[in-house]
Amino acid sequence: MVPPITGGGERAIMVPHSRMEQLEQNYQRLLDLCDALEVIADSLPHPDASLCLTTADALEPLVEETHDLEEYALFPVLMASGRLELEQTVVRLRQEHISDSGTAGEVSDALHALVAGQSPLSSDAVGYLLRAFFDSMRRHVHGEIELLRLFLPARYGTTIN
Repeated sequence: MVPPITGGGERAIMVPHSRMEQLEQNYQRLLDLCDALEVIADSLPHPDASLCLTTADALEPLVEETHDLEEYALFPVLMASGRLELEQTVVRLRQEHISDSGTAGEVSDALHALVAGQSPLSSDAVGYLLRAFFDSMRRHVHGEIELLRLFLPARYGTTIN
């Protein structure tokens, strides 16, 4: 049974428990990939090729899957609140998804080119790209986790005063 989720407004929305669990797992996987990108950035100009390829191949599909889950599980909760500022938050997050997807592709391409020895970017530029991406992604993930905690307090053992 799926319990109703209320977003602080009068409307309630049903989100399957399994979708929220998958979203939480994806957030952890994204944070793990951010850690891997940091290791790669720290090891430039001679990173572990296997780590580069594994990370590059996992990045775009995971970002896309996570965005889809957010659209299905998180955004309806925010929209159900009936609060204009949360509707605007959803619009902003959708725009961030477009940017994040594009940058994930750039990071993946940069890592593949680096391993192939065909990178048009210097090691410093690759490091900057990786750091900009994983810093932004960590902020994004932590921000959305905070939204989940705000709107699903019972799930996280917290209460809203």
